[in-house]
Amino acid sequence: MTMTHTSTFRRAMQAGTALAALSLGLIATPVIAQQAQATETAAMPAETGEIVVTAQRREQKANDVGIAVSVISAKEIKALNIVNATDVVRAIPNLKFNAYGSSQVVYNIRGVSQNDYGDQQEPPVAVYQDDSYTSSITAASFPVFDLARVEALRGPQGTLFGRNATGGAVQFISAQPTDKLDGYLSATYGRYNQVVLEGALSGALAPNLTARISGQYTRDDGYIKNITPGQPDRGADNHWALRGIIKWEPSSDFKAKLTVRYAQADKERQAGIYSLEPTCPNAQFQGEFLGPNEFCSYWGVTGTTGNGYANPAITPSQGGNPWRTAGTNDAYVDRKVFGATLRLDAKIGAFDVTSITDYQHLKKFYIEQGDSVPEFPYVEQGPFIDPGPCPAPAQSVTCYTSGTVFFQRAKTNQVSQEIRAAATFGKNYLTIGGFGMIIDGKFAAKYAVPFIGYDPNVNFTQRTESFAFFAQDEFKINDQWKLIGGIRYWQDKKRGVYDAVAPTGPYALSLHFGPDDISYNDTTGTVTPGSWSYKSGLPSGVTSTPSAANPTFRGVTARAEIDYKPTPDTLIYASYNRGSKSGGFTFSTGTPFPTQLVDVLNNIPYRPETLNAYEVGVKAKLPGNTQFNLAAFYYDYKNYQAFVQVFAAQVVRNLPAKIKGIEADITSRPIPGLTLQLSGALQDSEVKNVLLPDGATIKTSDLPQAPGFAGNALVRYEFDTAIGRASLQADALYTGKFCFTVMCAPVERERAYAVANVRVGFTPKDSNLDLAFFVNNVFERQYRVYAFDASTYWGYTTGVYAKPRTWGVNAVWHFGK
Repeated sequence: MTMTHTSTFRRAMQAGTALAALSLGLIATPVIAQQAQATETAAMPAETGEIVVTAQRREQKANDVGIAVSVISAKEIKALNIVNATDVVRAIPNLKFNAYGSSQVVYNIRGVSQNDYGDQQEPPVAVYQDDSYTSSITAASFPVFDLARVEALRGPQGTLFGRNATGGAVQFISAQPTDKLDGYLSATYGRYNQVVLEGALSGALAPNLTARISGQYTRDDGYIKNITPGQPDRGADNHWALRGIIKWEPSSDFKAKLTVRYAQADKERQAGIYSLEPTCPNAQFQGEFLGPNEFCSYWGVTGTTGNGYANPAITPSQGGNPWRTAGTNDAYVDRKVFGATLRLDAKIGAFDVTSITDYQHLKKFYIEQGDSVPEFPYVEQGPFIDPGPCPAPAQSVTCYTSGTVFFQRAKTNQVSQEIRAAATFGKNYLTIGGFGMIIDGKFAAKYAVPFIGYDPNVNFTQRTESFAFFAQDEFKINDQWKLIGGIRYWQDKKRGVYDAVAPTGPYALSLHFGPDDISYNDTTGTVTPGSWSYKSGLPSGVTSTPSAANPTFRGVTARAEIDYKPTPDTLIYASYNRGSKSGGFTFSTGTPFPTQLVDVLNNIPYRPETLNAYEVGVKAKLPGNTQFNLAAFYYDYKNYQAFVQVFAAQVVRNLPAKIKGIEADITSRPIPGLTLQLSGALQDSEVKNVLLPDGATIKTSDLPQAPGFAGNALVRYEFDTAIGRASLQADALYTGKFCFTVMCAPVERERAYAVANVRVGFTPKDSNLDLAFFVNNVFERQYRVYAFDASTYWGYTTGVYAKPRTWGVNAVWHFGK
């Protein structure tokens, strides 16, 4: 960043802080124009089914907003048993997620996603907790409790949300403090000894001062049975979270709100939750499932992983149980997440001014060993050990040298400041603002394959300094027609320093990538020259320069839309949205093999991606208390950040991509107590010039997790009985076949599946107690939520299967208002 850009960034941050301080002392000022103050609550009255959203940073009826937005209300969150951020995919069309553990989650909207699992990466679907933007994929999954609603905005949000919202945004909006005593206590017990305790307390502390505190505690034994004696089951939850909100509203012209969040997981067994899947590389070095009697010439084994283990009883591709493992040694995640957000709202003349100051701290350690295989305890740089009895108490089991050892350590701090001002001038509603953010991260990682002598260590840092300025105007021509135009200028300054070393064995090399120098040292004699640095000035195949480790990215995103309302309850819109995601670095968790060293150094940096999105849609309130939404879209990507694999190295490469699709959903309440919901999405996507791991084959692929068809359905009926009010509910999700990566290896292809859930609820007459019984995945469908082809690493595919059939009982006691 130049001195000018640095000064600009600092001035933006200082201006925001000064305005925040000034706002605290404001006295009520006259309102010159009509105000449309953004609020933090939403309602969905049962008698109308009308939904209120904040998709344009202020409260509006959903049928007045030309954005494809799905809303899950507080009632629906409870009815669908949503207790984690990833559970929302059950209720939102065209929303998926990719995760190999609770600490590494990336959302996917309309096929727009990211597969690079590096802790330093920001995803293309922005995640917000209230007003707090979550930059890290490590913090994108969190306990869900005491929410007012969840909003999922589909499509680029390049003007008002802006920050890396190429695919859209998911907002988790908390229940707000009340001026009267309000609260609840909830307890759930379910399969695998699941215990979920949750509660909230809200009320007034003093005149004009209200507060709300809520929390959740979750623990269970794990849904993946470990068949190795003495080893714990995997897939177990063990976390808790708290949130406190305090609001001060001394006048109608000013209010301040402080939100503090904390979540912690202590050795939560949400790591290494893979099924056993022996695989063998084909001619393109892409994995294919290995049958029990099939020979793999690459590894010289028959029906086993590369280190020799086989157990068809726990191998899904060989007819085994996907919810069984024989894995040994450490497999857990430690995670601590703290956040604090100060929001100030003031009326200054004609403007509603909002200041949002946010701070987040994340500390995480993730480790997985014994990925479904009984293995000897890992010793760094240790020798190969012939198969033999496992340590006590599992002497009856044969252990093997580790197939893989993987860990990630992260410590990040994020601070941001946003200022928005909005006002109505005649027929115009204008919003202007600025945003600044700094992210500092320190990381360590290892992806080792000890049984072949590959045992690297990786350390890196990344700092991001970002600012943006934006404006959007809504011009209301008349009661039927409206024009919307918006623009956002953004700039990122990044600095990355990456050091990786494999000290011994046939893969021994080291490399350094940073603003000070780029260098490598290959001791295997594969690369010429064997030792090189940019400073030396010697010729080599490395084309990256140190300036690539300290780049400045900038861009412009925009929005143009025309709305037509033939009736007050019907909206027809056509829009153009330009979204973008900043460039960055591929900092692998392992070193490249010597033959890939130069290629990897040249492809550590990648450019920003830009998405031009064209959409037309209809939102209509129909007779019979029915809401119908339809949207058709076309996406044209430039420099799509595709996560690809070249032999055993993973890199992000910029490729062209396109998506087109159509979505429809309908919600009807034809009679009192009956709710019917149905949604479906058809789409077609392509990513061109995808280079397969053999380094020679180029193909055109679909975008990750982008099925040709997907749909959701729900039916709920609530009715009165002589002893209370009862409810019956069934919901289902269908997903067509898709691939988990753009490379679409045979082992990364997922067949179509359908999942059904049921719930029965009852509220005794004249009682504040709600009771429920639920069953999820009723028919115990086997399907994966993550898959990664590791066939060239150790003859294995890391596949995570969703939970089997689970059941539970829930009781909620309400008190106060």
